[in-house]
Amino acid sequence: MEFGRPSRPLPRRLGLLMLTCLVAAAVGVVVTRPDGQHRSPLSPVAVTDVGHPILGVHAPWQLFGFDGHAVVAVDFARGRIVRTTIPRLEGDGIVSLVAGRGEALVRPLDNVPGYVVPDGGPARPLTGVLANGGTLLPGPTPAEQWLDENTGSVVLVGRGQAERPQLAERALQSPHSQTITSDGRGGLLLVDASGIVYDVSAGLLRSVGPDLILAVGPRDWLGVRCGIGSGPCREVVISAATGAERVLPGLAVTADPWPWQALPGSVSPDGTTAAVVVPGRSQSEARLELVSMRSGAAMRVAIAVPPGSASQSLAWSPDSRWLFVVAARGALAAVDGRTGERQRVNFGVSGLRQIIIRPAAG
Repeated sequence: MEFGRPSRPLPRRLGLLMLTCLVAAAVGVVVTRPDGQHRSPLSPVAVTDVGHPILGVHAPWQLFGFDGHAVVAVDFARGRIVRTTIPRLEGDGIVSLVAGRGEALVRPLDNVPGYVVPDGGPARPLTGVLANGGTLLPGPTPAEQWLDENTGSVVLVGRGQAERPQLAERALQSPHSQTITSDGRGGLLLVDASGIVYDVSAGLLRSVGPDLILAVGPRDWLGVRCGIGSGPCREVVISAATGAERVLPGLAVTADPWPWQALPGSVSPDGTTAAVVVPGRSQSEARLELVSMRSGAAMRVAIAVPPGSASQSLAWSPDSRWLFVVAARGALAAVDGRTGERQRVNFGVSGLRQIIIRPAAG
């Protein structure tokens, strides 16, 4: 199925089509034709209706992507793809993409404007504490986000709520020499200047034992621990709730992981499979592998991925059925989570830099 291919209107409908486009441009939304293929490049919101559920999905979860110029929302159950253009971002730093309740947030690391994209509506500038620079990450609930303000202070903020400082700053022994990323379940993973990994959530601060976290998820994480006895580095499964570890058979997917891939890959919500990007022989090479969290067996996925791929270039569906991947040149690829086979579906988007999943509202 080809999504988004422009079609040629019949001459006798030209007047009506022009009137429709003028009205749509005035309100900032494009109403698609019945075949779902028309869109206007002048409008900040373009909608493509496929006409059927995508990948046979009927659950109301959504995927969001960012290509540097627009936020793309894929509603699988409704068979709808919405592309919302945002103003040109200033600065050249990292950009955070977070899916909130009824909206998506785009927050550059630099102290420049960020934007909120309401579902189906045009983008608006972020206000309040989110108007300033920093790293934005998912919080414990869809209405909350963690904000690293680049000053050594990490706070939990909510739409329409006051800032709620947490204990995260205790782990930041050197604010300019640490890594911060999501722990896959609404908290944070912090790496301080000495390489110690901390798990931080509302009311919790604990050190995490493995030498490196390879992938995170809501139930379990995949880590690498070296120096077990006198043997080589091994993979370990860590319970996200308790921190308990279980060593997997075989060697780690990468023997020298640190400091490559400062951001981890993604573990499926059911805790059975980890998606990890493994470095190749050169800095321009990388491969995507699915690692069994039960046996440690690794399966290579036949998709070309950029070497810098990490947590926001991999996203699992809430039922663990599909793994979505930002492939080479920013194409969106769908992988069968059970077989590792790529599904031949054209989402009609390219140039993506990052993707995230928003579960169905509960």
